Amino acid sequence: MTDEIKDGPYETYWDNGRLREKGTWKDGELDGPYEEYHENGQLESKGTMKDGEWDGPFVWYQDNGRLRLKGMYKDGDLDGLFEEYHENGQLESKGTIKDGGWCGEWFLDGQTVIYPPCREEV
Repeated sequence: MTDEIKDGPYETYWDNGRLREKGTWKDGELDGPYEEYHENGQLESKGTMKDGEWDGPFVWYQDNGRLRLKGMYKDGDLDGLFEEYHENGQLESKGTIKDGGWCGEWFLDGQTVIYPPCREEV
């Protein structure tokens, strides 16, 4: 291993030659658009990295191409509307995450569950 700081675009590949991930290093941290791929070539995740952490909107897909997760990160933590889907594409859960916890109204496998109200941004 070298002490060289990673900087610039990069890609890694699966043993089968297909793209595994692509992104950009900036001062040794992932920064900017970032994508990961399943071994079969289907997109696995797509979003933005900032200082090595997820930041902003993201999506994750199953290896069959169906949506698995959709939401928002803020400084590496889930923050905002979050959706999760079953393998068959049906909605599994949907709600809001703030300060690391579920808040407000959530849909969980066909049921509505009420959590404490979300804290307002100041």
